[in-house]
Amino acid sequence: MFNYYTLISIRTFFLIFIITFSYYQIPAYSISNTNDIKEVGINEKLGGFINPELEFVNQQGEKVKFGQLFNGKPVVINMLYLTCPRICTFALDGSLEVINETGDLVLGTDYEFLSISFNPKENHINSSEKSKKYLSGIKKSSINQITGWTFLTSDSQNIQKLTQSIGYNFKKDGDEFAHPSALVILTPEGEISRYLYGLQHDPKDFKLALIESSDGKIGKSTLANKVLLFCYQFDPIGKRYALKALNIVKAGGVVTLLALSGFLVFFWVREKGHINKRDGGSKS
Repeated sequence: MFNYYTLISIRTFFLIFIITFSYYQIPAYSISNTNDIKEVGINEKLGGFINPELEFVNQQGEKVKFGQLFNGKPVVINMLYLTCPRICTFALDGSLEVINETGDLVLGTDYEFLSISFNPKENHINSSEKSKKYLSGIKKSSINQITGWTFLTSDSQNIQKLTQSIGYNFKKDGDEFAHPSALVILTPEGEISRYLYGLQHDPKDFKLALIESSDGKIGKSTLANKVLLFCYQFDPIGKRYALKALNIVKAGGVVTLLALSGFLVFFWVREKGHINKRDGGSKS
């Protein structure tokens, strides 16, 4: 018979399990009114482009056009609002963590990261305060001398065009906003390549999304990138990268064939050497 404390323990376990699973595996939303969920979310626009002429203001108070922020590299977009008291802070913490844990791809050298506010009432003073906190938390091995992490604000017109381009839907919710949390990966040409959902992100998925968006042209080894892209593919249902079973089997078959060929060549050469020695001994 289960006693009262056993039942409480079981309920607590399942509650922790559900919260943990939700935190890591499904898209995260900041919603106080559940009726808003129909109007909040992401409609993926894979293959679409963002107008490079859209104008923003960075954390230094400088006006920049969206197209100027690529510098020939993949770009990661994180939509948020800078005065958000809850989910945006968790999302920024998750972004900082995955940047630091993906050390073989260097922020500012291999890719750019843009945290863009969708609240038109925010300005570069808000973004400057937020950027100081997070830029100071980046490991030296994960960043070059140019930070590569830009915090941007803009007016309602530019924000609307951007959010429509990436299929990002949010809604005013009292003094706050109901909104989803995800990273949007763009190719160096500005094409939307991948969406990574949630507050925290697997460094493997983050790295593969960037490598995929650059066609394997970033990082220390192009060959290693090609091998990774050969072995992994994005699962549109699970929303993460998984091993390509068929390609792994193919690669294993090639390795086995090469090993067998080397084994046969070794014995053929050794046998030929024995025959030559025997023939040489017979002649003498």
